[in-house]
Amino acid sequence: MSPENRQAVLAPAAAHKFELIGRISSGLAHELNGPIGIAMGFSELAKEAIDASASPELSQADTSKVRGYLEMIESASLRARNLSRGIWNFAKAEPGTVSDINVVELLDSVQHLTAPAVKVAQIDVSRLEDSSSIDEAISHADSALAQQILVELVLSAPESIPGGGLVVWQVSKSNDGSTEIDLLTEPWNEDPTSEWKIPEYVRESFKDMGGTIADAVPTPVKSQTSETDEELTGWRIIATLPPASSD
Repeated sequence: MSPENRQAVLAPAAAHKFELIGRISSGLAHELNGPIGIAMGFSELAKEAIDASASPELSQADTSKVRGYLEMIESASLRARNLSRGIWNFAKAEPGTVSDINVVELLDSVQHLTAPAVKVAQIDVSRLEDSSSIDEAISHADSALAQQILVELVLSAPESIPGGGLVVWQVSKSNDGSTEIDLLTEPWNEDPTSEWKIPEYVRESFKDMGGTIADAVPTPVKSQTSETDEELTGWRIIATLPPASSD
């Protein structure tokens, strides 16, 4: 592909990126309240435990209690750091570099970036865990561009899941070495009123990377809230990325 055509593919992605950062940030700000509140609360408990000790040296029981509080603070701090680091890495990543990437790790980062933003629409993002799940699927692609595209697809899912539900993902390897990405919406209790739409630049971007992405197709799924085998309609998007450069 010529540099001019390549730029024509990347320009729409650049235009969409600032909007995506804003949508992710709004969800992130809400999500950060959790670990920050935990850290502040257990910091106060740790100080109270130290102040309540009658001896200059903490007893073994008090030491254990304070250590537990500090471990909760550390865990909450790591969660807050990972959330903020994720959006920072997303914001500074620039499309244009093609290399071998692990698509499973890529989808995992997309899940962490988008989950806080879609939670307000009562939607969870999760990996489909079954016997066919794999932990590594190497593809030769533009990591920053692929990540942005997948983030946009997940953030657009609420329009097709009006009553809330799940966006589940799975990665598999095809016989020719290409990587297949399977995205599926599973409504809680309502059939969709609109299609899960794929922007045209997304289609062109996958094509530029040597992959494909098909239109979303309606797919029967089991109701997430019904105890019966009631079926609702979800949307499935299947995209492929090319094999690793060494394949």
